[in-house]
Amino acid sequence: MIALIDADSFFASCELSRNPHLRGKPVMVLGRIGSFILAKTHEAKQYGVNTVMPYWEAKQKCPQGIFIEGDFRFYTQVSRRLMKILKNWSPLVQVSSIDEAYMDLTGIDKMRDQSFESIGDAIREDVWQQLGITVTVGIAPNKVLAKMACEQKKPNGTALLLKPQIPHFLSQIEVGDIPGIGRGRQLAVKRYGIHWAKELSELPMSIIKNLFGRNGILLWKELHGEYMFKVDGSAHTPKQIGRTSSLEKPTSNLKIIEGLAFYHLERSIESLHRHKLAVGDVNLYLRDRDFKRLYLTHSFSKPTDDFFKLARQLQKLIWKIPPGRWWRSAGILFTGLSSANSRQLNLFEDISSVISEEKLNQAKDELNKRYGQFALSSASHLFYEKRKKKSDELRLGLI
Repeated sequence: MIALIDADSFFASCELSRNPHLRGKPVMVLGRIGSFILAKTHEAKQYGVNTVMPYWEAKQKCPQGIFIEGDFRFYTQVSRRLMKILKNWSPLVQVSSIDEAYMDLTGIDKMRDQSFESIGDAIREDVWQQLGITVTVGIAPNKVLAKMACEQKKPNGTALLLKPQIPHFLSQIEVGDIPGIGRGRQLAVKRYGIHWAKELSELPMSIIKNLFGRNGILLWKELHGEYMFKVDGSAHTPKQIGRTSSLEKPTSNLKIIEGLAFYHLERSIESLHRHKLAVGDVNLYLRDRDFKRLYLTHSFSKPTDDFFKLARQLQKLIWKIPPGRWWRSAGILFTGLSSANSRQLNLFEDISSVISEEKLNQAKDELNKRYGQFALSSASHLFYEKRKKKSDELRLGLI
């Protein structure tokens, strides 16, 4: 039996946990860049506010709403505590996102002498008591069914789906609500007159293979209650690290693009240092207002995790951006990752200079850890933040 634990409106729930006086009010969490809605409470949803809705539209729909800029360092801390709680319930936990994890509960019912449903309720209560946030628990014979069951009990519920119940359950689920069935696949199966998950599960395997390939067969088998997608509790080293976001409106001002790029560089370096990795290639990628992409890349002669080296190369990439084009988004991607611990010094490298650079990086990380994200930051990023803050204040009527 596999459980999916999904935190309800995670970013908003985190804010309510440290500001209990906001409970019962329409609270919306804004993205740090772009001022769109990342998460909202049930009260805000009743006003017609949706995730990814622009700030101005959400303000129109819910003038009395409480808007909070996202604090992603805090949300990450809560997420780590959540995963630690889950590991007290099962030794096999696979973190799938900041607010979601799969657990293998096979045999846990006998060990604890509890039903699976009561275990799900106990997990929800444990999380609530320790973190002050609610989660929904879906329990089923595999990952796909656990996720589908979980969706039916949101928010703050426990769903238990046993094998004999699967056919009736699937008869009530639309094809588009099956995990892994995107818009393209949905259109493909509708040509066969398929609208419900049960109808899809009744198609011959040969048709599923022609439509979706090997992964489609695995999905089809999970709809039949088989266990195909394993819960993997091992920690994986990322193959690439990146961050990207869109601007509120396209701009040709390369200082703004530079500020946004450096913001993402600093966020990406945080992840790089957390995983103890070094970068082989730094990539700057942009998308213009016509959605055409531009990729600029620098490859290092040897991998590095040095902020100052990465920042210098990013600056050189920015100088290569053709002037006059209007850009709507920018991002950073680190590729060619390797362990920072295995980095080799060059025979002719100045060791004292290397040690000095490492101390500078460590001091920067320590100051940001102690005083908050971006306490020590690049001038380009600070320029962008100052400009964005002024824009937000103008929109809010504060200046």
